Amino acid sequence: MDELLQEFISETQETLEALAGEVVAWEADPSDRDRLDAIFRFFHTVKGSCGFLNLPRFERLSHAAEDVLSDIRAGNRSADPATVSAVLGIMDRIGELTEAVAIGAALPSENDDYLISALTAKADDAEQAVVEAAPVAMARAAGPQSGPRTIRLPLSLIDQLMNGVSDMVLARNELSRKLRERTADAELDNVFERLSTCVADMRDVISKTRMQRVDRLFAAIPRMVRDLGRELGKRIDLTLEGGDVEMDREMVEMVVDPLTHIVRNAIDHGIETPERRRAAGKPEVGKLRLEARQSGNQIVIAIADDGAGIDTSRLVDKAIAAGRLTLDSAARMSEQDKLDLIFHAGLSTAQQVTAISGRGVGMDVVRANVERIGGVIALDNHPGQGLCITLRVPLTLTIIPGLIVRAGGQHFAIPRAAVVEILHDTNDTLHINGVGGAKIATIRTVRHSMVDLEDVLGMAKPAQDTPRAIMVVRSATGVPFALGVSAVDNHEELVIRPASPLVMATGVYAGMTLPDNGKPMLLLDAAGLANAARLPNIIDDRAARQLEESDDSQTGVEMVAALRFEELTGERRLLKLSLIERVEDIDADLFGRSGGRAFVRLDGRLVPVANGLSQFDRGKVSALRLRDDRREACYPVAAVLDIVQMPAVPDMVAMHGMLSGVAVVDGEHLEVINPFALFAALPDEAMVERTRGRCLLADSGDGWTREILAPLLRQAGHDVLIGLPSDSSVDPDDVVLCTEADAAQAAEIMGCRVVHLRATPRPASPQDGSIYRYDQDALMAAIAGRRT
Repeated sequence: MDELLQEFISETQETLEALAGEVVAWEADPSDRDRLDAIFRFFHTVKGSCGFLNLPRFERLSHAAEDVLSDIRAGNRSADPATVSAVLGIMDRIGELTEAVAIGAALPSENDDYLISALTAKADDAEQAVVEAAPVAMARAAGPQSGPRTIRLPLSLIDQLMNGVSDMVLARNELSRKLRERTADAELDNVFERLSTCVADMRDVISKTRMQRVDRLFAAIPRMVRDLGRELGKRIDLTLEGGDVEMDREMVEMVVDPLTHIVRNAIDHGIETPERRRAAGKPEVGKLRLEARQSGNQIVIAIADDGAGIDTSRLVDKAIAAGRLTLDSAARMSEQDKLDLIFHAGLSTAQQVTAISGRGVGMDVVRANVERIGGVIALDNHPGQGLCITLRVPLTLTIIPGLIVRAGGQHFAIPRAAVVEILHDTNDTLHINGVGGAKIATIRTVRHSMVDLEDVLGMAKPAQDTPRAIMVVRSATGVPFALGVSAVDNHEELVIRPASPLVMATGVYAGMTLPDNGKPMLLLDAAGLANAARLPNIIDDRAARQLEESDDSQTGVEMVAALRFEELTGERRLLKLSLIERVEDIDADLFGRSGGRAFVRLDGRLVPVANGLSQFDRGKVSALRLRDDRREACYPVAAVLDIVQMPAVPDMVAMHGMLSGVAVVDGEHLEVINPFALFAALPDEAMVERTRGRCLLADSGDGWTREILAPLLRQAGHDVLIGLPSDSSVDPDDVVLCTEADAAQAAEIMGCRVVHLRATPRPASPQDGSIYRYDQDALMAAIAGRRT
């Protein structure tokens, strides 16, 4: 019985989560019979299950709702807003009861009669008029569809599978190192490669079991929009798109609260009342749009409304009144700087404090929560027309881009999103001073609190001949600070898993990662490091002025993150960081050249080399893995220096070859790689055009047709059929290729183009229209000629 009860609780909770939006959509379109039937089936199922599970309160509530819905299905009652509100109330109570049964808690039953009476009561004319004038949130989404067959598994089992696969990867890596220490055995290597492929495939498949559709994020939005709209007297047209996008289940749970707060703000602050919208020349019904899409290894969630937008002047006035800004600093702020004030704690544009918002607590927490999971939040403000808030969060919490740093003789990882800039302590733009026993790092006139990672972790700082690396780190809830480490060794995608409770209790780690070398590393938490070092975590007016005045020459100039590196030929150059998938060391013997083009063998594939280099003296070559939306390239370099900020448009534009100009970074003139020219120069084998017709070849039995001609045509993207058809039913797009010996047979085929091939370089006569069979250009042109 316990298993049946747990099954009932799980199914009821899942169905309730999905049906909340369906009830709101049914209210917007009462004629939607499919949604009405789905809601009716839910209550009917609950009522039927309660009899043998001995749940009388469930049975009484579901039976009352079923009776009302049955009357609506029979046409004896209309689906007015009052009835819909009562049905939603019954669903809420069933949800509360389900949760209470799951945890073994008691729930008072005195409100059950009130809910049932509200469900069965008939509204009088006056009340009905008020209800009809009330706003309705219409959720435009696809109707209920039957999903694929599924089974329910406990999350602990999924986590055990993930941990097991991670252990298999570590064991595989250990086996790989042992095999490399032994003499080469081609047969054993092949078996090991097959094992590695199976392990990788298994890891990918099990990783997908953690994925959930974004529908779960959107499930509660329609109900919330409806209830808040009715409470505030606003009419809202809600549009949900991208619910089929999938993301990690832990990421879904982390994004729920920020998304809920943003939607509540859009309804309360953004969308105006119908009276104000009419006065502004807008439709009375406001529009709220939520869209989710996948972009690379990120999920992009956009929340857009057509309301009033953010009044930045009011934000500035609030900040000045709160003592956060001075009149002088406010006058120098750009529009974007003013807009960013919305993320400061204690600032709100609400006219009065309500139960929904107005206390100035919210958007600062939203940004902190988003950045804590490696995401970013951006605002696109159009005063009087609306606001669009875009959340970019990782596809999964288990895989994030990170930097590998060395400190105290050990390696640690840190999320790349937390690192703003990396410099060496010998950089001319960096000055480190000691004040009162603390360190201050001044970078281009901007002062940052500085700590060494070894000091925070209680490790000895080893002596080193090379310069130390200074990273400007942005914590989720505090101001940027400088973190000193021995070196930044690499950049790669990190697989994150929870660390032990004792490790996590220190507060400076966010988990552990398992790189391919098999040596576990701890993932640093930027906010935890700042708290452990007792660094300031509130941006005051002085810090804001320093950030604002840090580089007057760059005011109004759009800056982008870039990787500063040294070419194998000695030049120091820049490349936009967003194009770089990862940095890794590659064995020199994996590089090669064919047909005048350089390539490298990676993961069983041949990847083109962007700068054309293929011969190296050393055993390991540092390389940048680049990718656009579909193609991949490898760019060997001598050394990766650091991550810097460069102007989006070079200071001196001079496009030639693979360069787009010169940018000045830290007083150094650096050439900027032009990504358009870089990818345009790559071979485009993936874009070989597939023909719609076929190439029909006569089977002469001489071997040339099968072994030489047919492979050439297939490599060019053509479908090849060897053996001419006996009948005349061929596609007009087909092309027949025949030699002199097969000319008579080809002449019998009507309705398609025939290309004659000859064995001699010279034609037999001026009227000879055949093509020399080894003239590849002429042959391909003749085949393509059927389309002209």
